Amino acid sequence: MFGVGDGPIGRWLARLGLVRDGRIAPRRAILLSVGLTWLPLLFLSLVEGVAWGGVIEVPFLKDFLPYGQFFFAVPALILAEFVIGRRLAGAAAELYRSGVVTPESRPALSRLFDRAASAWDGPVVNGVIFVLTIVAIVASVIEVREWQTGGWQYAGGRLTLPGWWYLLVSLPVMRFLALRWLWRLLVWAWVLWRTATLQLQPQPVHPDRAGGLAFLGEAQIAFGALVFAFGIQLSSLIADRVHYQGADLMGFRAQVLSYVALAVLVLLLPLLAFVPKLARARYDSLLFLSGTGYQGAGALEHALQSRSGDELPDQKISGLADYGTVCESARLMRAAPLEWRHVIVIVLAAVLPFLPLAFLVMPAQEVLKTLAKLLM
Repeated sequence: MFGVGDGPIGRWLARLGLVRDGRIAPRRAILLSVGLTWLPLLFLSLVEGVAWGGVIEVPFLKDFLPYGQFFFAVPALILAEFVIGRRLAGAAAELYRSGVVTPESRPALSRLFDRAASAWDGPVVNGVIFVLTIVAIVASVIEVREWQTGGWQYAGGRLTLPGWWYLLVSLPVMRFLALRWLWRLLVWAWVLWRTATLQLQPQPVHPDRAGGLAFLGEAQIAFGALVFAFGIQLSSLIADRVHYQGADLMGFRAQVLSYVALAVLVLLLPLLAFVPKLARARYDSLLFLSGTGYQGAGALEHALQSRSGDELPDQKISGLADYGTVCESARLMRAAPLEWRHVIVIVLAAVLPFLPLAFLVMPAQEVLKTLAKLLM
């Protein structure tokens, strides 16, 4: 579940030796992606004479965008196939094993995961994404004259050989992977929403302080790989604008901050579907524990008052102390299966791609000194 499907793409990847036990083999897949997307661009740029310099303004080897897209973004989307799939499969298994879903809702949970598995990597889904990728290619060809002239893709009033490869092969590979993961993010969000509507029995005194559902938050932060991949592309575009067009780096603050905020919102919003039931479970637990604790405290006080000699009712005192620990656990329970650490991880995944932009406006030595001061 939540791995590479049995559709045409899954079978094709298996023939290439890129799938093992339903999971992408990361190293082979990344090497293949670089060999398909970046190396042909280098070779064709050398053939065309637009690799390093000459009369063009933006040579291929000095352009930030191909490095960001095909050395970082595409590999990150491929690694996500391994990392996210494993995390989500573990979370799904834990929903069964933990007992947080009531026995009456187990059949509904099974049907939910069956539908999610078919939507995750089904042939229809991949076919639709493939069609959308083709439509994007056609749109790019129609608008090719809007591209920056003087670059390695479009020079001398025509598309160069590497420009054609970028347009017809390299860019579609990245778009296909990105669209697939955007769809899968929606599928998992739907799974969380539907799970939250089932009959759940969260335990407010659970040590994870999320009623026994904290593993869902741990699974959600795996989508930080997507946040990083999309951020790399935006960062590369900004780097080109600043370096080659003289744009002001600080002028992109709004875009960067909006991207970070959107990443946090999109990834954490599905977990809020559990808020009503977790909040209700916490309230009911505190209400019960408060009344029961009152009775226990009264029994202990009566035992102390009626004791003979200096002997203390150690068992009752110890029991009430343990009861206090249980009450404190229920009181500290969160209303959503997430914590600040999850937010920080997602924010870091969104911000990290933009940190190298500082080298465009500051000497490397100054950047390193500033980072050292922040860490010390």
